[in-house]
Amino acid sequence: MINPLAVAAWYLGLACMMQPERVIERATGQPAKFPDTHAGRCASAFVEAFNSGDAAIVRSFEEAHRAKSALRQRPMEDRLRQYEEMKADWGQLTLRHVVGAAERDITVLLHASRPDELFEFRFVFEERDPYGLDHIAIQGPVVLGGPEASGPLSAETRDSTIEGVAKAVEATYVFPDMGAKMAAMLREKAKARAYESLTDAGQLARRLTDDLRAVCNDKHLAVRAGSLLDPHGGGPMRRRGTPDDARRENFGFRKVELLPDNIGYIRLDEFHPSEEAKQVAAAAMAFVANCDALIFDLRQNGGGSPEMIRFLSSYLFDKPTHLNSFYDRSNNKTEEFWTTETVPGKRLREKLPVFVLTSKYTFSGAEEFAYNLRNLERATILGETTGGGAHPVTPMRINDSFSVMIPHARAVNPVTQTNWEGVGVTPHVEVPADEALDKACELMRRQTP
Repeated sequence: MINPLAVAAWYLGLACMMQPERVIERATGQPAKFPDTHAGRCASAFVEAFNSGDAAIVRSFEEAHRAKSALRQRPMEDRLRQYEEMKADWGQLTLRHVVGAAERDITVLLHASRPDELFEFRFVFEERDPYGLDHIAIQGPVVLGGPEASGPLSAETRDSTIEGVAKAVEATYVFPDMGAKMAAMLREKAKARAYESLTDAGQLARRLTDDLRAVCNDKHLAVRAGSLLDPHGGGPMRRRGTPDDARRENFGFRKVELLPDNIGYIRLDEFHPSEEAKQVAAAAMAFVANCDALIFDLRQNGGGSPEMIRFLSSYLFDKPTHLNSFYDRSNNKTEEFWTTETVPGKRLREKLPVFVLTSKYTFSGAEEFAYNLRNLERATILGETTGGGAHPVTPMRINDSFSVMIPHARAVNPVTQTNWEGVGVTPHVEVPADEALDKACELMRRQTP
């Protein structure tokens, strides 16, 4: 399943440049300001580096300020190439709205000049000193609906939003009892006037999200400032770009090679749903078909299609195997996912050693792949405990100023009868993500003849 919170997502490891606060004008003529915080200064510096279009400036920004642990995970040339592609697609970025901010946390809406659209950027920092910027999650396009999206909230809009979110989680959240509990909590807090001091849409969205997650600990659940409507009329949300964008990213297959000692290596950053992606996947599996051990690198994978997960997994089993199921509250049905009867080319041998590399940013569908293989005892998971997102979501419009992402379904593993929601996938061998590949190769060399 595609990471529900990543309508369009790139995970860019960037770091802070400590410089004075920068003011950019909103389209309304009112000043939109990056806050004078660690996160705010970092976000401002990112926009400046991106807009320069100068590879030397971007490289300097990366080398000087990116989180060191993240710097080791991805080649600099790969990052610079991604900057270049995004710059060609988006032109200049301009701050339009601060959705939510804290000292080391900030989410903003940036306007991209070339498509003339807004995108949401969330800056995520490492959790230890010096709190370098680890990655940026980008969603969009989004549209801010209503005049209050960029101005003070009225009491009427605030109150109707709280009740609208309460009704939505009550009717839709995958666990009915938990949905009712969250709705009751919001109504109790509203009655106690806990939200009356909040006059900014971003602040209210962040507070409601935090309060909901305090009850259910569901990382897919989120209230958003802005209605997340498709400006082109294509539905509530859409992915950025065209099929050509996916092609240029090679449908998530970033590297396929044979390492020393005949160890196959596949770095996969997304489980893409298209038929073209399956052709690339089949070619990748054909390339490693004669390896003596295989590594799937999912350290930068934020999710993807259950169909692609089934397709790739089918190469690893020589008989029909029940991989996973999804229960959907909206229709009260459960769909089972089994390996396919046939695969293009040939399946890998049954006892072939397989490793899956994970990080704390491995999420959603990528977690499903790791969790399935772990519980079927088909792979060794190595790296860090993953992000913990097992619930597909439904985007719901609350009003012109707010929307909410609500998990409506859940994974049900046939072995454990549960999933990885809120806890992540625990690796068999726990090591820092940037050391995972070397450790996997070391262990595989011990296992192979």
